[in-house]
Amino acid sequence: MWNAMAVVLLLALLGAGCRSSVDPDAPPDIRYGEDACDQCRMLISEPRYAAAYVTRQGEVRRFDDIGDMLLYDAAHGEEVLRFWVHDYATAAWLPAAQAVFVYSRALSTPMAHGIVAFGDPQPARELAARVQGEILSFAELRRRAAAGHLKVEHGPAGSHTHR
Repeated sequence: MWNAMAVVLLLALLGAGCRSSVDPDAPPDIRYGEDACDQCRMLISEPRYAAAYVTRQGEVRRFDDIGDMLLYDAAHGEEVLRFWVHDYATAAWLPAAQAVFVYSRALSTPMAHGIVAFGDPQPARELAARVQGEILSFAELRRRAAAGHLKVEHGPAGSHTHR
């Protein structure tokens, strides 16, 4: 009887120790082609455009487009520990606060927000010059999203227009 209770107690302790905890200092996992965007519900398939954030409660929100992450954040107001984006050139994860962003209507992104991130400011400046884009910080992008300046309207046959 004691052996059975010891096994049950041991299994309970092991189960409690195996809870999935999210490290906000490490990029979250996205299963490309399987995970859906928390904003638009489309499958996330292109790493270089994908973004995510981790809430204070340890929940991960995943997005197929940086603009979708910004709109979701503005609409939900969750306490976020860290925002993550991918470098457009290398597809490597970056903390959004450390990235440089290019915003241009000429950039084709999954949800037509026209925002890409870079870890290095030089390629960001080069791309911005080519697409007549703006160089922005993450804080500025969040302000624009909160003010409603990043919304995309979906028109007929999948066309998009920025407001």
